[in-house]
Amino acid sequence: MSIIFIDPDAYQEIKAILVERRLPLSVRIEIRSTGCCDASLAIAAGDAEPDDIMEEMDGLQVRVAPSIHELVGNISVSYITDSDQQGFMISSEKPLNEWVGFATSCIRL
Repeated sequence: MSIIFIDPDAYQEIKAILVERRLPLSVRIEIRSTGCCDASLAIAAGDAEPDDIMEEMDGLQVRVAPSIHELVGNISVSYITDSDQQGFMISSEKPLNEWVGFATSCIRL
């Protein structure tokens, strides 16, 4: 059973960004401070940690720390393109805050 679901549009966008920047096809789901509001889930390009949970999707490795997975449960990533916002929408089985779904995120490179 998958603990990380990435919809096809998000997969294509993540892969395109990493290829354009000549980075390995590997991202991590992390917790990031938004500055003015509660913490939220985000995507970062970068190396794996030894205990990461990893899922591979057609060559793209997506990782998450076990402690984050335990805190938020299963994770879904979609890509939004509309007139108001564009970017990754990251949600989880157990949301970190009440604002989930109100803003998009980019990949931290």
